[in-house]
Amino acid sequence: MIAQGIRNHHRAVIPYVTAGLPDLDATGRIIAALADAGAAAVEIGIPFSDPMADGPVLQRASHTALQTGFRMDALMERLDGWSATVDIPLIVMSYINPLMRRGLHKTLERLRDGGVKGVIIPDLPRDAGPVFSTCGTLGLDLIRLLAPTTLPARAKDVLSECSGYVYAVSVKGVTGQRTSMPEGIRDQVASIKALTDLPVCVGFGVSRASQVHELLGFADGVIVGSFLMQRIMNASDPVAAAQEALRRLVNGQGGRS
Repeated sequence: MIAQGIRNHHRAVIPYVTAGLPDLDATGRIIAALADAGAAAVEIGIPFSDPMADGPVLQRASHTALQTGFRMDALMERLDGWSATVDIPLIVMSYINPLMRRGLHKTLERLRDGGVKGVIIPDLPRDAGPVFSTCGTLGLDLIRLLAPTTLPARAKDVLSECSGYVYAVSVKGVTGQRTSMPEGIRDQVASIKALTDLPVCVGFGVSRASQVHELLGFADGVIVGSFLMQRIMNASDPVAAAQEALRRLVNGQGGRS
């Protein structure tokens, strides 16, 4: 479902939002607003105390959500309501620890029952076969990340345990807004596409409508996280801010959106 939705979307932009900011009820309204603004899917980030792959903005978002009382059980209670109000896939992005606290299989099953269609786990162990198998049994896509430094042999291993789409990490290091895309990103996407029929979506660093336009010239989708969360955290009306920011990116309005 996720792969088909991305392929069928005319401008597949996938926003990331940290669950619980400014609170879970607002997160639900933000997700609905992003769907209305043209999102192809929404990644819902689970706050975590040690988000090693995240840059300053998403680290602050995670810390703030935890400080304001985020609880996994409260998220689970809302997921089915959120998924029922939108016609795009909801994807959960979480480090492995929060998913394992009550048992990985049980947690993934609860996510599936809440309408979630896929999961992204940045710190999966090298042997992801058991998790991939569990997700497949439950009907969840396991979306995998490939860094620009990933060697071809390792990329083949990762792609053999990947579904939904491939998350092509555009830069070395952590998430965060950047003024330009790296020169090698087109070749990186092409090399991934030579190894898989899955859609390839680029994330890390996207902060301009011009970057979205450039990336969609050769990638199947674009993921936007820090840029969006910065606006959500700084806005007096985070729902309206998220919707307007994404609409500008989807519609290609202006240089820096």
